Amino acid sequence: MESFFSHNLQLIVLLMASLWAGVLNTLAGGGSFLTLPFLLPILQARGFASVSAQSTNTVALWPGQWSSAAVFRHDLREHGHRIVPLALASLAGGLVGAWLLLLTPNQRFLHLLPWLMLFAATMFFVSDWLGRWTARHRAAHVSEFWLITGMIAVSAYVGYFGAGGGFLVMALLAVCGITGMREMIALKTVNGLVSIGIAVAWFALHGRIAWRDCMAMAVLATVGGYLAAHSSRKIDPVWMRRFVSFIGFATAAWFFWSDYRH
Repeated sequence: MESFFSHNLQLIVLLMASLWAGVLNTLAGGGSFLTLPFLLPILQARGFASVSAQSTNTVALWPGQWSSAAVFRHDLREHGHRIVPLALASLAGGLVGAWLLLLTPNQRFLHLLPWLMLFAATMFFVSDWLGRWTARHRAAHVSEFWLITGMIAVSAYVGYFGAGGGFLVMALLAVCGITGMREMIALKTVNGLVSIGIAVAWFALHGRIAWRDCMAMAVLATVGGYLAAHSSRKIDPVWMRRFVSFIGFATAAWFFWSDYRH
């Protein structure tokens, strides 16, 4: 009986984390900081490997990108001619990242996980400084070559792990001269739809998704993404990134401790 209540409490916490992950992914990214620490032990207890937990987490948070895209679609009008090239770059990079993830042995991924979390948290932590740097060094005109090349590289990271990838996309856009906040969020959403979408298809094709947990998480992440998109003008993005970085460092520390303990 105690085990039953403990398991159901874990599921409730995971679902609430999924709702807030949808919010974070829309506003700043980093939703995986909230969901993966709860999803991993639940799936491991049922015999799923760590790579399958990461795959499931990626798939579950992806639908939230669609609700965000519906809200930000009008902000893409000025960049309509870039949507197809950026989508193709995101597709290529996301597929490479997903392919590399499934090639990674489960034990090695567990050792990599705290470092990936630490990298993502660090990116959020330095986001203010990096934002000022990109503002000083942004191109007068968008460099399409570097924009596409950079998008492939960033999308490979998004397909492999994802956390912090949204900010990397926004930093790339800023360096290449795209600086409107809502336009950057809209283009980031396009990248997430495609790069994570191809990863979703790749993981599903190889049977690496725990669908029961995934579907419930996806519903709540979608609701969170929709609500956050409508509230994006009212929330200070600097405060949000600092909040996300704090969660990221705490999550990374937990995974470092867990890895060291074992």
